[in-house]
Parts: sequence; structure tokens; C-alpha cells
Amino acid sequence: MTVKKAAVIGGGTMGGSIAHLLSSVGIECFIKDIDKKFIDKALAHSQGIYDKLVAKGKLGKDAAASAQGLLSGGVKYDKAYLNDVDLIIEAVPEVLKIKQEVLSELDGLCPEKTIFATNTSTLSLTDMAAPLKRKDRFVGLHFFNPAHVMKLVEVIYDAQTSRQTIAAMMQLSEKIGKTPIKVRNAPGFVVNRILIPYLNEAVLALMDGSATMDEIDQTMEAFGMPLGPLALWDMVGLDVGLHASRTLADAFGARTPTPELLTFLADKGMLGQKTGKGFYVYGKLGKEPNPAVKTFLEKWWKKNPGMAEDFCVERLLNVQIREALLIVGEGIASAHDVDTGMVYGTNFPTPVAPGPLHYAEEKAGWETVADAARYLGDVLGRERFDLPGNIEALVGGESIFENCWYEVDEFGVAVMTVENPPMNVLSEKTVNDITNTVLKAVADPKVRVIVLTGKGRAFIAGANIKEFQQIRTHAQIEEFCNRGHLMTNVIENADKPIICAINGFCLGGGLEVAMACHIRIAAEGAKIGLPEINLGIIPGFAGTQRLARIAGKGRAIEMILSGVPLSAKDALAIGLVNRVVPGSGLMEESVGLARLIARKGRLAVAAALDSIINGLDCSYEEGSAIEIENFMRVKVSADAREGVDAFLAKREPQFRDM
Repeated sequence: MTVKKAAVIGGGTMGGSIAHLLSSVGIECFIKDIDKKFIDKALAHSQGIYDKLVAKGKLGKDAAASAQGLLSGGVKYDKAYLNDVDLIIEAVPEVLKIKQEVLSELDGLCPEKTIFATNTSTLSLTDMAAPLKRKDRFVGLHFFNPAHVMKLVEVIYDAQTSRQTIAAMMQLSEKIGKTPIKVRNAPGFVVNRILIPYLNEAVLALMDGSATMDEIDQTMEAFGMPLGPLALWDMVGLDVGLHASRTLADAFGARTPTPELLTFLADKGMLGQKTGKGFYVYGKLGKEPNPAVKTFLEKWWKKNPGMAEDFCVERLLNVQIREALLIVGEGIASAHDVDTGMVYGTNFPTPVAPGPLHYAEEKAGWETVADAARYLGDVLGRERFDLPGNIEALVGGESIFENCWYEVDEFGVAVMTVENPPMNVLSEKTVNDITNTVLKAVADPKVRVIVLTGKGRAFIAGANIKEFQQIRTHAQIEEFCNRGHLMTNVIENADKPIICAINGFCLGGGLEVAMACHIRIAAEGAKIGLPEINLGIIPGFAGTQRLARIAGKGRAIEMILSGVPLSAKDALAIGLVNRVVPGSGLMEESVGLARLIARKGRLAVAAALDSIINGLDCSYEEGSAIEIENFMRVKVSADAREGVDAFLAKREPQFRDM
């Protein structure tokens, strides 16, 4: 679904940021609020963003005026406008009854095609959807503040949300320049469910006397966090924090308690930076510890003796890791999406690791994480530090990450995604995951056609150089090449069509994977090449062979010896890709072609693939013999009879793959 017309319900800064994002990609947007001053604030906020872009030379004045001109607003619903609206984004206050009333009213004003999205950060999607008739077209779009700056969007769904709705909002999020993660409806979703217990554990450490505020914040900043947890609480706002904390405490009990100190400060109106006082007091010279916190702690320790245990980084990190493991184990989000959420939603320090799960698996090691959890549980309480059951498999050597996976739609199209952030490099695990996932999809009776793409801004950007440096002996090199050849051969020899949707960088081993696919469609901005010569090596996953067969000997020699990547347009000119499309339409184009092919009979599709691919590897006469053999086999099938009967009857054939 392409969104051309939208409405944002709720003005102010958040509404203005969301409306700005929509207008920036050519989407017309109407802003509705009960008070004109909030509409004016939203429009002014968007205009201010455009003015800054123009001042910095990042956008022309005419282009900015044109984009801002797509925005309008009013205190009443424009029924004529809503009659053709594609998307509603509700951003009213976090009160369930208000949200339900707004959604219920809009349900009767908007056409059947309209998708309803809520920008909730805490409320249950299922509860909000209760009054809606179109529950399949209701989804969460959780933007992070400020929405025009923060890269993350949580796309939240429940059992009633259709796959088409989820896919449309994932694509829209990418179109407006965001990094979306897919999240099943659950308390706290992903980011808040991990972040809030982490922040609260810092408060609990302060309350049990493990360290001072400065010591806690400085320790976590020394680890790499951009802001200490107590200072971050002040920035978020303690009223917001208390509401989120209570939501998690209601859901998970003793595992995610709400600290009494947090409640005390919020009740006293000390809400952090916005009131000038929170854990710290903020003045012209900076911040210093709030004396009210000291007073509270002195009284608290008289009734609750402090701990002798010193504060350590692991105390707070293990809380993040615990919740992340639970989220993955409960099927709420993938491990990669969890870490993406923590990087883009909380600025988890990527120089240390791209997220808490990467930190646990690649830096600390799962055995070390498990040992720390047992120790902290013995000292501080098992309910807060016990890790879920999936830790045993991880300690045993399994990985929490799935670097290639697929989802099948109702047409039998499996969208298969390579995901190894940030650039989807071909680590040993990624190669194995691609091989095994293709084999799984080929064996899956629900799958008729596969669309293979990459997550983020790269399809696959080549080999994992750090791993590659460790490959030194002839035996290691041979194993490396054989693993890559197995992967590309499994792709090429699949009896189900595989369409490669090249969404960005497609270099080295990435192009070797793409060339093994049966059809290649590239986004306009894709970069495609075999740059191995620049490292003093050559392609090792059959790139020298497949490129020459696809583009011809001369072009293959030039590409490989120069190491210069091609634009998508140049790749099209030499036949390396079948089509080039705008990046925003890549998946729509690829999935559309896949669905067209999926309507054909599986027997004929597999026979055609076998005839073409195997026929290329032999003489013309031998290839013709392969074609005849395949033709005879499908000609006597029930599908062939159905195809002819349908043609004569002028109806769509109903193939049964028999």
C-alpha cells in the first residue's frame, strides 16, 4: 500500500514532528486537535525544521515551501479529506479512554482502506482496538522524541493486525528515514521494557547504598553510555518514568519493581530537567545532587540497612540482558530488532557493542553473563537477576541471533531477509544461516516464490573482514570457499524461483549471492560490484564464473580487475540486473512479481527453472534434451489439463501442483 494522504490526530511538538516527516516525502497531511494553538504549534514546529534545513543548505527554499504546503490543520475533522485518507496517526494523550473515543469516531469517518496507527508508548494495542471494526488495519507506530531526529520507530502489532498492515508501516517508516523494528504487543514493547528496569536498578543501587549518584552515573558513562542512568531519568521526566514503571510492575511484579525513591520525587513534583529538580538540581552552573534525595536516603537507611556490595556495571547490564532474552524467548521481537531498538532508541554505545545482546554474546560471553547473574541473584535477589531458560542453550554454544529468516504471505511469497547489522556482512554464521534458510524455504510447502533482500541500507556488503583475517591455512581457505559455493549453489539450484531485491550495497560476496538468484531487481541507489581485487584477492564464491556467464567475458574481466562498483543503472545496461526501480518501491515491485509467478503451477515453474539453469551448463543439443524431458513430464500433468481447460473456458486456472 502506498500512503499519499494522511492525518495526524494531536498537535503540539510530537504531532508537528510526525506531520513534518510525512510531508518531507510528499505525503499530504491534515493535523487535528481540539485547540487551535496546538495545531499552530505543530505547523510552526514543522516550518522551523524546514527553515533550519534551508539555512544549512540541505534543502532548497522552494522544495521546503512545497513540502510545508502539504500540511494543513483544523479543530474539526475535514470529512471530505478523511473520505480519501490512507493513514491516520493518533498522537493524543496516553489515556486509554481518550484514545478509544478518538479511534471509534474516526472508524466511522474513514474509508475501508485507511490504516489506523497509534503513537502509544505504554498502552496495550489490543485494549485500544476494542471499539474498532477494522482491527486488522490497526497498528502501533511508536515514535521516539524528538520524532524528526530519533531514528527508531517501533511498529507494534497484535494477533488481529494483518501482515499487509505491518508491511505497509514498515515500508512507510523506512520511507520517512526511520529504522523500524517489528514488535508484538506486550507491556513496555521493546525499548521501554529494557530501559525502564535498567534505570530503576540504578535507583535501587542508590537506595541500598552501593554507590552515590555521581559514582553510578560516572561508572556507566565510563562504560560508554552517553548519559548516566540517573541523569537520564531526569531527562526523560520522572512523571513519565513513574507511569512506565508502574505499567511494568503491574505486568511483571517483583522482577521489575518501582523504586520508592522514584515515587517520592514524582509525588513531590521534582520531575527532572523540566522542573529544575529531580535526582539532580539544575542551575546555571550545571547540575548537582538534589538534597531531597539525600534526606530521603538517610530516612530510608534507618529502616532498610544498606548493602555492603559495591556497585558494578554488570548489575545494570544484566538487567538489560535479562529482559532482552525474555523478549526474544517470548517471540515479541527478534534479537537483531531488540539490539537495533536499544541502539537507536537509547544510544547503547556501539563502540562497545551494537546492543546488549551483541555485548553478551560477543564481548562478555554467555557463560560470564550467566555467572554474573547467579552471583547478583544470590546477593540482591533472584527475582531480579535470574535469566530465562534460553540461557542454557546460549552457554552451550548456540547464538541468540538469526541472520537470515523468512515470512510467508497468503500468496505463498516468502520474503527472506539477511540481517547482520550494520552492513549484513557474510560472516560464517550468516553464510550458514542463508544456506539453511533457503533449504528450509524450498522444503516449506507454503512457499511458492522467494524474495531475498537485506535489512537496512545494505543487501550484503561483502565478507566479514575480521573473520577473513583469521583464515590463513590452505585447509581453512578451502573450507571458506566450499561454504560459500554451497550457499550460492543451494540458491541457484532451488526449484522455487528466488528474486533478489537489491536494496543497497551489494558488494563482493553479496553480488555472488545476488548472481546465484534467478531474477535481480535493484533499487536506484544500489552499488553493485566485486571489489576483491582491491584486497589483493579474487572472488571466491563462484563470482568469476557467474559474472562472465551473465554479463559476458569482457565486462566480467573489467569489473573484477578494476574493482570499481557499478550503479544500478549501469548494472542494468550490462544485464546484471533485470530491473531498476525507486528505492521506496523496491519491495512492492519485487513482491508483485513474486506473486505473479506464485499464481503459476509449481510443476511448470520448476521445470522451466531446471531447463534454463541446467541447459546453460551443457551444449545446445544437451540443453534441448533437458527441455524435452521436462516438457513431457509437465504435459501429462493435471495442471497442464487445467491450464488448457481454463484457457478455452476463458477463466483463471486453478493449479493444484499435480
